[in-house]
Amino acid sequence: QSIVDQWLKCQAKWLYLEPIFSSDEIGKQIPTEAAAFNTMDTTWRRIMDVVQAAPKAVDAPNVENLLEDLDESNRQLDIVEKGLNDFLDTKKMAFPRFFFLSNDELLEILSEGKDPLRVQPFMKKCFEAVQKVEFTEQITMKTIVSVEGESVPLCKEIDPAETGAVEKWMLEFEDVMKDSLLKVTRESVVSYTEKPREEWILDWPGQVVIGASQVHWTEEVTNAIVERGLKAYGDKSNTQLTNIVNMVRGELTKLQRATISALVTIDVHARDVVVQMSQDGVHDPKDFKWLAQLRYFWEDDTLKVRMINAEAQYGFEYLGNSSRLVITPLTDRCYRTLMGAIHLNLGGAPAGPAGTGKTETTKDLSKAIAIQCVVFNCSDGLDYKAMGKFFKGLAASGAWACFDEFNRIELEVLSVVAQQVLCIQRAVAAKMDRFIFEGVELRIIHTANVFITMNPGYAGRSELPDNLKALFRDVAMMVPDYAMIGEIILYSFGYLEARDMARKLVQTYRLCSEQLSSQDHYDYGMRAVIAVLRAAGNLKRKFVDEAEDVLMLRALTDVNLPKFLDQDVPLFRGILSDLFPGVKLPEIDYDNLNDALRNASAKAKLQPLDTFFEKIIQLYEMIIVRHGLMLVGESYGMKSSCISVLADALGELNDKGLNGEQKVKYYCLNPKSITMGQLYGAEDPVSKEWADGILAVTFRNAARDTSPDRKWVVFDGPVDAIWIENMNTVLDDNKKLCLVSGEIIQMSATMTMMFEVEDLAVASPATVSRCGMIYMEPTTMGYTPLLDSYLQSLPDLFQPHVDKFRDIFDAVVPGMEGIVFFMRKNLKETVTTVDTCLVK
Repeated sequence: QSIVDQWLKCQAKWLYLEPIFSSDEIGKQIPTEAAAFNTMDTTWRRIMDVVQAAPKAVDAPNVENLLEDLDESNRQLDIVEKGLNDFLDTKKMAFPRFFFLSNDELLEILSEGKDPLRVQPFMKKCFEAVQKVEFTEQITMKTIVSVEGESVPLCKEIDPAETGAVEKWMLEFEDVMKDSLLKVTRESVVSYTEKPREEWILDWPGQVVIGASQVHWTEEVTNAIVERGLKAYGDKSNTQLTNIVNMVRGELTKLQRATISALVTIDVHARDVVVQMSQDGVHDPKDFKWLAQLRYFWEDDTLKVRMINAEAQYGFEYLGNSSRLVITPLTDRCYRTLMGAIHLNLGGAPAGPAGTGKTETTKDLSKAIAIQCVVFNCSDGLDYKAMGKFFKGLAASGAWACFDEFNRIELEVLSVVAQQVLCIQRAVAAKMDRFIFEGVELRIIHTANVFITMNPGYAGRSELPDNLKALFRDVAMMVPDYAMIGEIILYSFGYLEARDMARKLVQTYRLCSEQLSSQDHYDYGMRAVIAVLRAAGNLKRKFVDEAEDVLMLRALTDVNLPKFLDQDVPLFRGILSDLFPGVKLPEIDYDNLNDALRNASAKAKLQPLDTFFEKIIQLYEMIIVRHGLMLVGESYGMKSSCISVLADALGELNDKGLNGEQKVKYYCLNPKSITMGQLYGAEDPVSKEWADGILAVTFRNAARDTSPDRKWVVFDGPVDAIWIENMNTVLDDNKKLCLVSGEIIQMSATMTMMFEVEDLAVASPATVSRCGMIYMEPTTMGYTPLLDSYLQSLPDLFQPHVDKFRDIFDAVVPGMEGIVFFMRKNLKETVTTVDTCLVK
């Protein structure tokens, strides 16, 4: 027994460490551990040779000194492992953003450290908006390129060869990135007054445009208040806004459109603030109505952001050309509370139901003051060590963390977390430069802060202990103003009748929730509204001159129709015809796709039913607007066939070069057939080594695949509130899979998560609101297609008699239907079945 125990322990550690020490780069950096591993490796290979020669288990105890050798090897491995962990810790201390990576990722970066070009894929892990860095021919860094394709030149070239170690040049890159943004912002603030605003917008990066524009807005509004010219300034704001909305409707590049869309969102709020203050008769710059706004000041050659009595330094973290949230009264209140929390040196804790914008508002505030914000989806598997690693990273890098679904962490861990957070908050309050955290001395940057979001009570949620509650400032997030959000987003897409369209959208959902049946998979919340708005934006870009009510009706139909039961479809169509009287939808040309679907169905020996193709096209349209979707319905509802036939059809279109389509790679798994540890990954309780789960490996491979093919990860199995909650950050706008090891895997644009489920009776509202829904009913298929496919699959010997078989079946089926009816009415089933299965 002792031999087997030591053997298994030695084997597991050797498998983990062997690939690490096979890299020369890591061997050079920790020579003592590398030598100890080589000694152990020689012993292990000798034992393996002996065992291979005599593979019988009964012979193993007779191998000379086997137990002693294994014992010695394990002792060596313990030394190696401790040395390796210490080595990784020194690297993390040198460049604190490494704390947000798993050990495996860090080892991969370090093993490629000599070649900066091979570290490129990992830049995005440390700097979220940086897709890559452009190098000169001398391998020096010269330009940042964002995820959206925006370029920002660095204010000085960085030569990685000069510093050598990867953590040193990454730290230098962080400093130079911030200096470069400061320089560009300084130039843009000066340039603002030198040319028309519409031309100025197109000259600068998106983030800089918003920052510099806000600086001038603050200054101009303050002057207008003093000079009592708010009404005139409100008219000026309106003119500026109309000019840039007209630009959205013109010819623009994708980057310029993104910049202007984000600016419209901010400008609409800026105009509303001015108009409101004008109506309230504000004429003192110290009036609370003005102080309560987020104001930007260029002072002491840097940017400062103030709100009421709180002040924050603008962080100059590069955020790319990303979109911004619509600022509703709820967003404003959340900003005020969170900025107040920063001022009082507390964390922030937005709490409220699913889809009210808790995480997104926290992220948006981090964008407003340009600070790195790490979003992490908490699960019950997190322990105090994993949380401690996170907190070290936050303190030393000055970043924010937003822990999503924080109350899923177990109570015993939360009480330790309270001490960890308190330790950081005290160090910030005392304005210390270095502090002791869990026995380690760390530097601390005072912008570091912790935010937590919570969903009130359902499965797998715990109450926060009082000592933890005291460290956070609560914000109650309730239902946001859908009409206002809809109007401003449509406005930024270039809709002229934005207000009417937004009202019709909100009214549609209100009537649906009142008149249609109540189903587990129906959701009419914020995320459903946003899905329709996205679809409306896509349609506006495609059909610029089409009537806006036609586009809105098309968006509402495409996003919502797939999820309704047959009985609700006529009611839904009735609601739309009342709200959009006389509007007729033009047919969409799906001829190429339909031909490919027919060919794919014939190959799979499936019948080309109209209802089948209709559902496939609904699935295709849903993939375009949502990256997470569920096919809901009982067995034999055509769910799996829809996915496989659509995948084959898209592959055929790609082969023929039609519709600009790409091939599909799809990975299928049953999440309930394995444990949570096997699905997501788990730590070995003895050796503390991390073992990846099936989903973690599949997701990572799909995310790293740079080919243009579509990647679909299909979960064919029941959904419950336990395993799916770990996917919350994957299914919302963060698009990140968070593993307990600390690894965060970003989903790529070509990936889609699909779930095939019978019902959503035990799924939480958080899950339902995050996914697009397509409802499939077995009754729409009937028995005939099954018979046709069965007859097609018969051997050639039977083919001449196919008609005879069909006649016999036609004679029997009416009786079969009677039998099924009798069973359903008079008998009890131990295991429930579907009518179609019984006939089959």
